[in-house]
Amino acid sequence: MASVEEIVSRVRKPPSLQNWVRLNHRRRDETTRSIARFVLARPRHALASIYKLIADYITFGISKETVSKGLDEISNPLVRRLGREILGVVLPWLDKSEIKGIQVFHTLSVPFPIGRGIIVPVKPTFVFQRDRTLNLVFVIGWASMPFNSFQKQLFATIIHNAILTQEGFEGGDAYVVCAPRIKGSRSERYVRSWKVSEVTLLSDDELREQFDRFGNALDDVVPIILEELAKRGE
Repeated sequence: MASVEEIVSRVRKPPSLQNWVRLNHRRRDETTRSIARFVLARPRHALASIYKLIADYITFGISKETVSKGLDEISNPLVRRLGREILGVVLPWLDKSEIKGIQVFHTLSVPFPIGRGIIVPVKPTFVFQRDRTLNLVFVIGWASMPFNSFQKQLFATIIHNAILTQEGFEGGDAYVVCAPRIKGSRSERYVRSWKVSEVTLLSDDELREQFDRFGNALDDVVPIILEELAKRGE
């Protein structure tokens, strides 16, 4: 059985910026509850392999047949099914956008410290050039729209601070491409996108306050986890 420290460590090492942002709220107690739900739910799958197929399609120009073969090779049947839903709408949308990824940035991932030893990886799905500027694309394939308005601000602010202020990326933008399910459907999806430049960013003070709020919520969540594990007999 994993210790509470081991369980909480899952939050201290988030796999992506979007996963971490989804745990954050303006209120400390809501953030605490969100963290508790995440660590106790034990997520059953991850979509990283789907995002990689999208990145390879755009950046290296692999065919849709190769993408399909790559999807078939994924061992988790749930991820394969979700991948078919996501790829079925995202690839045609990207084709219409006539975007071509830049290979040199294929593995771009910027570690962004938020305090208490927590590093959040800011990793775009791919990078492309338009009008002589470098632009980022983050594909999020969750079944529902990923963020509330505050989380959207937090996500955009960290992308801006971590990458869009770096040399070579100034003047560029970041596109967040979501593929939620159509309301009432169990498999049909659509694409909705937005740009970081469209979002009002958090101030430095607001960002620091949220980092502190998240750190305090990590402390608050320990007794909640202990109580729940006791109820489960674990």
